[in-house]
Amino acid sequence: MKNLITCQQLHNRLNNRSLVVFDAGMLHPGVLGIYSPQAMLPNAKRFDIKNELADSSNPLPSTVCSEQQFTHVMQNAGVNNDSFIVVYEDGGLFSAARAWWMLKAMGHQNVKVLSGGLKKWLECGYATQQGYSKSLDKGDFTASYNCEYFINSQQVFDAIDEPNTVLLDARAYKRFTGEESEPRKGMRSGHIPNSRSLPFMDLLNKGEAKPLTEIKAILGDVVDDAQQLQFSCGSGITACVLALFATECGYSNLSVYDGSWSEWGASDSLPIATGEK
Repeated sequence: MKNLITCQQLHNRLNNRSLVVFDAGMLHPGVLGIYSPQAMLPNAKRFDIKNELADSSNPLPSTVCSEQQFTHVMQNAGVNNDSFIVVYEDGGLFSAARAWWMLKAMGHQNVKVLSGGLKKWLECGYATQQGYSKSLDKGDFTASYNCEYFINSQQVFDAIDEPNTVLLDARAYKRFTGEESEPRKGMRSGHIPNSRSLPFMDLLNKGEAKPLTEIKAILGDVVDDAQQLQFSCGSGITACVLALFATECGYSNLSVYDGSWSEWGASDSLPIATGEK
């Protein structure tokens, strides 16, 4: 896959001077504590989606930060405009795709997701380190934000009845139907009207991507002939997993609803539906 890299491929490129490796892992909703992986990849730096790279002025969790904030953090991490970036997490695929999508949104296209993450890396027997690395040199990367990557609730609302647009919901199916309550307090149960369920876990096998032919078939069943695809989840994190695989399958005109159900489910002014449709 074009946007994923295997552990062996990354291991063979560890001495590449342009390489920057980021740990973009985070705790899952409802899990208390601090993200603390058992080890880090060689020279890995931290990509803190929830804090350092989030908009702290927004009450919603993990919303995308400004160009200026992103530039500052990336330059301090030694990222250059010509850097080759690999993002990973401690296990499986949950939040690393969000880092990949954010980097793309900010204008950095040369980025890949490590297939299998730290768990697979350890299974391969490759070396790790304790603690994150610090960059000795400041990078020259300057963010250039493309607003088409992330959309807001008004844009989602305006497209609900648009026949050429489909919104795919990455949450578990019973959260989509409303049978299962949300992990965040104060959330209504259900889904955005006319959206379709595609749990991100359906595209994975033991935390790694299913074969591309299977992913294409799964996406094809829910996308139909839509020309615009929107992705939603609980807080804009796993929606990016769908965006990653839609990109792999050749779809274009893709957007992630940044506020996702954390915003929609908390607002009594926005319509919801329950059940299968």
